[in-house]
Amino acid sequence: MIVNFKFLLLVVFFFGSAFAYYGALEAASPFVGVLVDPVLLRGVEDVYLDGDRAYLPCREGHRLTVCSIKDPTQPQILGSFTHPALDQAAGFALDGTTAYVTSNSNHHLLIVDVADPAEMKLLGKVLIGTADGPGALYKVAYRDGYCYVALQQSKRMYVVDVRDKTEPKVVSNIQVTTDNDGPFSVELRDQYALVGTLFGRNNRLAVVDIQDPLHPQLTAVLLNPHLCQVSGKFVGDRYVAVCWNNNSLLVVNISNPTKPSLEAVLVDERLGKPNRCEVVEDRAYLPMVEGDGVAVVDISDLSKPRFLSSFTHPLLDKTYGIAARGDLLFVGSREGNSLVVMDRRDLEPGSASGLVK
Repeated sequence: MIVNFKFLLLVVFFFGSAFAYYGALEAASPFVGVLVDPVLLRGVEDVYLDGDRAYLPCREGHRLTVCSIKDPTQPQILGSFTHPALDQAAGFALDGTTAYVTSNSNHHLLIVDVADPAEMKLLGKVLIGTADGPGALYKVAYRDGYCYVALQQSKRMYVVDVRDKTEPKVVSNIQVTTDNDGPFSVELRDQYALVGTLFGRNNRLAVVDIQDPLHPQLTAVLLNPHLCQVSGKFVGDRYVAVCWNNNSLLVVNISNPTKPSLEAVLVDERLGKPNRCEVVEDRAYLPMVEGDGVAVVDISDLSKPRFLSSFTHPLLDKTYGIAARGDLLFVGSREGNSLVVMDRRDLEPGSASGLVK
């Protein structure tokens, strides 16, 4: 459902003291538009933008939901895909009108035709590793007919040939760790896949040469106590990422991908356990898993990132996904079951909202 703030004001009016708070929210909130649905947006994991659409894999909802963001003030659900082979939707990649979705617990990669969001169709699926094995299938990246998938259980990144969408097949894999950590994130840059791990004593960022998808080669490993899951964005020859477990934002120098180095670390409890990172100009925006909102970090000097502000709200309960377009942030809340559109300018210190910490 779409939350209409004027209607919300009428509702809370009857609850006395709440009226003043929500009156301030309507007048000064950074919210531009809000979409809430306890079924079709249950457990939003990530937010991906393409054209006038937002794609939201929903982990607890066992589905992929597509929303219209043509009018950011009135986001609307266009359709939702679910299937018996899709349990917890954890990873997503898009190639035109074809989506690649990872099923977390049963270790399947599903290929979905999303040309018509109201009638999305399963094209094919493939098992990664073993269906009943421990661990989880996490993120996926796509390029030139191949998907690169992180499977925690086997400590490997798998390469899947998806050129025939009806019969995808695993064609190779590479072990990225032998410790107790496991692969989580996969980001592609040039001829390399950057794989971040999590849940270990020593997590890492592994660099894999994928110039030949049939024969991936581990070329470098960056180890550091601050590393975990490494979910972020490229900024020139830097990788700006976060680590939820350590309340940290990391800047990794990847000017030479075969010799990555940790260039800067910001550790601050006010980051609220961040697990994703979006970058716009000289700002990094971090959804806060425990902070229930969005933190803002100044990265104008990448060697010295600094905390600027944070914004929290009940609609952002256990914030997970985030994507940006211009001055708008599209934020997914895993327990709020929501897609919230925010004006990032209103998150700056001293902004008109008056609600930023």
